[in-house]
Amino acid sequence: MSSHLTPLEVCERLIAPAKALGPILGYKEKAAYAWRQGSKWRDAGDMPPDANRRALAYARARGIPLTADHLIHGAERSEIDALLAEKVAAE
Repeated sequence: MSSHLTPLEVCERLIAPAKALGPILGYKEKAAYAWRQGSKWRDAGDMPPDANRRALAYARARGIPLTADHLIHGAERSEIDALLAEKVAAE
């Protein structure tokens, strides 16, 4: 199992599970499941550009430590786990 998370997996860890992520970003309930598969325009695990912008805005408004770099390159699982631990400790 890889320790590198795709941008979608990062969002699922920091924002919400796939079923809730689509509606949060202005899509239908099952939209995020389709992002796990690649398409002609994006790799598997990448999200559409407007979803990235909405995710970043949502995260900033709620103090979620999501960065644009996470949405472009993904992140190591250990980095996201550390961010989640920091957020929980701050609450």
